[in-house]
Amino acid sequence: MIITLDVFSGRPNPSWLLSQKDTHRLAERFSDRSLAEAEAVDGVLGYRGLVVSATSDEQLPEGMPATFRVGGLLPADYAAPESALRALTADESDDAVHWLLSTGQHAIKEDIFAYLEDTIEMRKQSLETEPPTESAMEEKIWKEEAKLVAKAACIIQNTAYNPAFWNAAGVIGKNNCYNYAMNYRSDTFAQPGRISGHPNNIMACANVATAANWDGCKATCSGPNKNVALVIWPGQDYHWYRKHSNGFWGHKPGGTAARNTDSLNRVINGTTLTPQNCARGPYTVFCGYRYSPTGMQVR
Repeated sequence: MIITLDVFSGRPNPSWLLSQKDTHRLAERFSDRSLAEAEAVDGVLGYRGLVVSATSDEQLPEGMPATFRVGGLLPADYAAPESALRALTADESDDAVHWLLSTGQHAIKEDIFAYLEDTIEMRKQSLETEPPTESAMEEKIWKEEAKLVAKAACIIQNTAYNPAFWNAAGVIGKNNCYNYAMNYRSDTFAQPGRISGHPNNIMACANVATAANWDGCKATCSGPNKNVALVIWPGQDYHWYRKHSNGFWGHKPGGTAARNTDSLNRVINGTTLTPQNCARGPYTVFCGYRYSPTGMQVR
């Protein structure tokens, strides 16, 4: 999940990626709650809350939207959608904001952080200072655990097939096969090597694979990864596939819908049909299978 601090007017807002443990904690905090739409905000200058956005198609708790807002001031005429779920209380919302901010201290400048604390307290109309929590200590422990996991043996963590995430309006046309295979929504029609500063325009296995390697997609596996595969339309284009926990393979041809079938509409079941032998149209060269680390980002 990506957390975006809605605070600036001209510059890009600070954002950061939640750790896997923090993502689970977020799900526990907000499951079975009615949450404000990301667009529901009073357009004041300065702090306007935090926007929580899913970056992958991993299953969210039932009823939790892929994008929502926590904190900030709602418009005076805002009418919350009818829901049987209970909304966050003011105290619960403030507590959630403080916790989310604690996960992003590395992404927020110290003076902005001080401004946020002052503004939030002023809006509560209270002089009380929030007591320190164990969040900072827990964050340090989790980071150390993450380092250990990264050095661990290969752990395959293929996710469930969720084409609705990628086929939604506003997502489908802005994300391609590389976004889908690496399971990262960037809304930039991501290209191998772009995020790492090593872009490539030669459509051959070695060149595209090397560019993806710079981004983190490797031919060898260490720590938590998902299975992906690369094919080439010689001299013209590339295409990626991702294996799902269901056992079959999925892919997203350019700005079209995500699917789990080949060019002959046969399910790429992972046994008799794989990216290596399925119908691929002009993408005639199979480059091989690779590993995409859990949480890998592309642009």
